Amino acid sequence: MYFTFILHVALTPTRFDIWIITNLAKFLGRYPLFDLGVESAIRHNVLGGICFAGCIFIFWMQGARPGGQRVRQRVLTILFGLLMAIVLSLLSGELASWLPPSRNPSLAHFYPPYLMENTNSNSFPSQSSALYAVVAAGIFSLHKVVGSALWVGVGLIVGLPRLYVGGHYPSDVLVGSILGLLGYFCARTFLEPSLSPYLERLFEQKTWPRVVGELIVFAWILQTGVEFREVVWIKNILQRALDIWK
Repeated sequence: MYFTFILHVALTPTRFDIWIITNLAKFLGRYPLFDLGVESAIRHNVLGGICFAGCIFIFWMQGARPGGQRVRQRVLTILFGLLMAIVLSLLSGELASWLPPSRNPSLAHFYPPYLMENTNSNSFPSQSSALYAVVAAGIFSLHKVVGSALWVGVGLIVGLPRLYVGGHYPSDVLVGSILGLLGYFCARTFLEPSLSPYLERLFEQKTWPRVVGELIVFAWILQTGVEFREVVWIKNILQRALDIWK
């Protein structure tokens, strides 16, 4: 009985999720250009990626000024927190799996055919929310106003548009945000005290290791802006090459 209940929860969205998605989807089709604009903005990282990655980059550059070591250490913590959030999201996705709203047989009729088909086989949890919750939490510790704005952005420009076009349920966004907080907490608690000071010494040098380090940080921030899609692309290529080799 208990196992059946857990299995049901892991394979089906909640009634609250269905109610929210059903009422939100009723607005689709009224203004097709708006719908397509939202979808395009998501796919081109305008709603989320550019804003959050740009914010990280600005604080990283500010940390290069004299006395900015604490800022740079915190930015490094954010970057490590992003990796932890990705790992937690992938593990959570293995535990619970359900189709996105636009591919759910009971909800698919709400989504107009002019919207591109969602190819994801599992919408739980929202990795976008997980990633940008890490950024919001880290920046909030440095600047309360900017951090608060980013937290609002996690809900309004990251979560809501993705709910609107049928990419996620509210539970996906909520759990993703919680996993992001957990990833940031782990990075700040276990990595920042021991690892960040050593890395910061690297960026105080005037040799080629510093140049390499700056390039790695820049690439890391850039991948944050595109939700590590290039990393996933490289992983898929390597996996396919391995399958062919076998």
